[in-house]
Amino acid sequence: MKFLKNLDRLVNFVIGNIAGILLIVMMIMVNVTIFSRWVFNINMHGYEELPTILFIVFVWLGVILVVRDDNMLKVDFFLNLCRTARAKEILHLISLIISTVICGMFTPLAFNLMMTHIKRGTVSPAVGFSMWWVYASVFIGAFGMTVYYMVNVCKSVRRLRAL
Repeated sequence: MKFLKNLDRLVNFVIGNIAGILLIVMMIMVNVTIFSRWVFNINMHGYEELPTILFIVFVWLGVILVVRDDNMLKVDFFLNLCRTARAKEILHLISLIISTVICGMFTPLAFNLMMTHIKRGTVSPAVGFSMWWVYASVFIGAFGMTVYYMVNVCKSVRRLRAL
């Protein structure tokens, strides 16, 4: 159990720092693009797609941390209809199980997508940047979401037993 907690801290540290660095780099790239276009009247052809690519990676890595803390956007309408804490936890557990199954089904599809782009050698249209690592972030995000949804299911079952 201690190993898993240390692994969780490591994942949180690594992904959190990578996401922070990506956010800073994206901000710099967007500001350089705006500055060059409006001050120097220079269009940096193709450069605009790099912040978009970084944003995609940022989102797919960041979603792991969001699921880790069970902070996904939720509509609490049905939870608010439940009168007892036990009923709310049962409904929450059902939603977690559904999310786990869907992410579990999506993960192999994301892996196949990544492998397809590795085999094809897909590059971005403007800059010619290799796209497989962008699709790798989709796979890593889907895998991380699946793992943390399973963890959240276990936590929800524990809370349900305590009620």
